[in-house]
Amino acid sequence: MYPRYAKPATPVTSLTGTAPVAEEWSRTFDLLSGASPLARLHARTRLTMFRWPGNVEAATEAAGILVGNAVLHADPGPNHENRRVRLRLAITEDHTLLIDVHDPLPTFPDFEQASAGELGRGLWKVGRLGGALSWHLCERGGKAVRAHMRPGPVPA
Repeated sequence: MYPRYAKPATPVTSLTGTAPVAEEWSRTFDLLSGASPLARLHARTRLTMFRWPGNVEAATEAAGILVGNAVLHADPGPNHENRRVRLRLAITEDHTLLIDVHDPLPTFPDFEQASAGELGRGLWKVGRLGGALSWHLCERGGKAVRAHMRPGPVPA
């Protein structure tokens, strides 16, 4: 699919409260092993173009990990009509970066354990890169895993 660009005026809840989205970009990828490196490439390009003042390398890595997790854990099977994942990057006016990865499965069993690193290291690493994690159901089906990232040094 082609990338979608927008500057919506609707507020998005961020870790610092509610702030309107200033910049937004999204792209879909097939649920294939090559999606994660492509997500990193596109995330680095877009965050640089948006001049996001945060750690672009950490955010790029977080986006790649989240897309990679979707490829590994959210494939609904070969007979499902939607075997795609969508990466969305949104920067709010208070410079919070929202990394959303939408996948076709509407569940996330053991999210807390996965985030804590008890069931693998992917989400745990996103947290170590400065991403505060959450997930929610999507109106059109499936779910989105979100990492909130603020400008500033990555916590040690």
